Parts: sequence; C-alpha cells; structure tokens
Amino acid sequence: MAKITSKSLLVNVENTIKVGNNDAIEATVQHIIIAYESKDDGVGIDIDFTDIVDVKFLGIPVEGGYSGYKKFKEQMLELGINVDKLVDEKVEGIIETETINEVKRMFSKINRKDY
Repeated sequence: MAKITSKSLLVNVENTIKVGNNDAIEATVQHIIIAYESKDDGVGIDIDFTDIVDVKFLGIPVEGGYSGYKKFKEQMLELGINVDKLVDEKVEGIIETETINEVKRMFSKINRKDY
C-alpha cells in the first residue's frame, strides 16, 4: 500500500465581476484555492486564477466558448480596451480573507482525521 506523505485540499471559488465603462463587461471568474500542510505546522494557502466564464457585453452573452471570448477580446483591443488588463486588475485580491479562513478551517478539519 502507498504511503500518504502530505495532504492538500483544492477548493473552487467563483465571483462575478463587472469591468469597463459603466460596467459594460460582466463575467464569472474562477479560482482554485489550495490548502496544504506548511512546513511550520500551519496551513499554507495558494490561490490560482483558473478561468473566466459567462462573459456578457452590455448584457449580451459572448458566445462561442474560448474562441468566442478570444475574438471578443481582440475586437475590444482594436477599440483600445484591454479586457485582460481590466480583468487582471479586478481579480487582484478578490478572494476575501473570510473565504481564505474558511478554506483553512475546512483543511484543518480533514487534516485532523487519521487516515
């Protein structure tokens, strides 16, 4: 039988964002929060931006999955609007301390169990 040497917890988190003039672009951004045993016997946390979905422009869905979103971003860039930059700025720090602490609590609960 294999020996488990460490444990991690992956939690998916979604937030709705609005960016651009008059919040013209709306989307759901997805992150993964990874909780793990840190070397100081605490709980370490990493947060990774994973995806953007359900993109709408002026309330109209951007269709076509990733290729449709890519085309939309190119069109907006031609108009001088850098969607990637707007999204990056909006998602910076979007995961609240309360959410991080909840993931730490979840990890601590499962980590206490003797497997």
